[in-house]
Parts: sequence; C-alpha cells; structure tokens
Amino acid sequence: MLVLIAIWALAEATLFFVVADVPIAALSIKAGWRKALLGAGVAAVFAGIGGTALCIWAGDNPARAYQWMLAVPAIDAALIDEVDASFEENGMLAMVIGSFTGVPYKLYAFAASSYPHGFGSLALFFLASILARLPRFALVALIAGWVGPLLAERIGTRAVWGIFAGFWIAFYAWYWSVMGF
Repeated sequence: MLVLIAIWALAEATLFFVVADVPIAALSIKAGWRKALLGAGVAAVFAGIGGTALCIWAGDNPARAYQWMLAVPAIDAALIDEVDASFEENGMLAMVIGSFTGVPYKLYAFAASSYPHGFGSLALFFLASILARLPRFALVALIAGWVGPLLAERIGTRAVWGIFAGFWIAFYAWYWSVMGF
C-alpha cells in the first residue's frame, strides 16, 4: 500500500487530479493510524519529488507546462494567476494554506518555476514541499484512523468501506462542481 501511496502522490503532484488523501485514508482504515502516518510521510516525500520535477519541467518549458496545468480538472487561468500571486507574496506559507483550501499543490510547483531564487534552490523547494504537504496528509491519517475503527465497531467493516467510497464520490462531486471540471 505504501508503494501505491508513493505513486499516487507523485502523480497528484504533477498531473493527476485525485488527492493522495484517498489511499492514505484507506490505509488508516485498513491498518491503523500509525501505519497511515508512515503513508503520510511517504506521500509528502513523493509529492515533493513530483512537485520538484514539475518545477524543473515548467522552468524549461513554461508554455507547455501552462497548457498541461489548464488540462487538469478544476484548474483554470484565474486560479493559476491567483496561486502565482499568493506564492510570490507568501512563499511556502502559500503552499501550506493551499493544502487545506483545495488549491492543487501542482500549481505551487508551477509557480515556483517562475521564481528560481524564491526558495534559493530546488532542494529547498523540495523540503518546503514536504513540510507544506505533511500536515494535511497526517491529519487525514489520524482522522480516518480514529473514525474508521469507531464506525467499524458500530456498523461493520463492509459498511465503513461503503461510506469511504461514498464520501470520496460526494467530495469530488462537490469539489468539481465548485471548482469546475
């Protein structure tokens, strides 16, 4: 499951559009919050790798990267401009805030490509990315690890997985209706 989380987080940091919270929460329900916290750490590291790769690619080919960003559901030119302005003004703090407000992390990596001196180095951007992503991933692991077993005791494991699937379907139906798909 950790390999799936790593691949998922890497993909989500670049062009995939479903958050790594999904497999982290699943791991938490299946194996407990401690194992899921490890998954959260793996996700943060691999998101950082994906974001750093995207930053490099966008720096080398900004027009193509911009078109790719526009092809991702829930991303439009106005959101890219908003993230760019927020990143320029707030740096890493913008990534942390974005992590909790539904703004795709990949847009911060894209924005960082325009500010090669904003973090001083790609290594610093990578580290900042991990620190920005980890709090939400850890929170998801803890909440799912707490709620999942409580529900399983009351309604059964099978019903918990049904709720899990229903939650994510409802979440993305809402998110994409608000953000645009």
